[in-house]
Amino acid sequence: MRSDRNSQPKLLGFAGHRRVANEAGLRRVMREELVMMKERLGDGLIAMSSAAAGADLIFLRSCVELRVPIIVILPFPRERFAEDFEAVEEWEFAEKLMDVSLAQYIAPGGHAAPEAYQVVAGHLLDWSDAFLFAWNGKPPQGVGGTEETVMDACEMGIPSRVIDAENLEPRWSIPHEMGRKARHGFETRRELLEHLDQRFYG
Repeated sequence: MRSDRNSQPKLLGFAGHRRVANEAGLRRVMREELVMMKERLGDGLIAMSSAAAGADLIFLRSCVELRVPIIVILPFPRERFAEDFEAVEEWEFAEKLMDVSLAQYIAPGGHAAPEAYQVVAGHLLDWSDAFLFAWNGKPPQGVGGTEETVMDACEMGIPSRVIDAENLEPRWSIPHEMGRKARHGFETRRELLEHLDQRFYG
């Protein structure tokens, strides 16, 4: 019989670079990491990410293929977000992934880029029980980037798994302890989603 703790919804945040050198390799490692994260976080695992071009889409695609439910947080409404995509095909694929998500939210505040991406990262950090990153290991180049989110997660003590964006080797930045209860405190997916609906749209 599954324990309540094993089925409690746990949120796995993600952040990664837009430019991905080895998409097939990152996708392979991403799937392996998601399987491992599900074993550690439990059957209630829900992935939470933006849907920017590059690593975000690889992450979301891997989640869908592995039947991991996804929540998407966008920096802008869809019409504006589409402008951040260079290829029409990539934007159309992003829309397909968003359309099968459990929920979609738009970061409040009406910020312009790059601050809007920083706001998204802030929400991911607020809610995630663990984080997965695809990071090249370089220092922050500005606000709202993957590097900044990695540093913030470390400062907040969020268990974090980092995939080296260059050699694709994963490592723990902050180890995850098995059996930890969710940070949000909700026992069911419905309670969690209702609270998020209220927070973003209430």
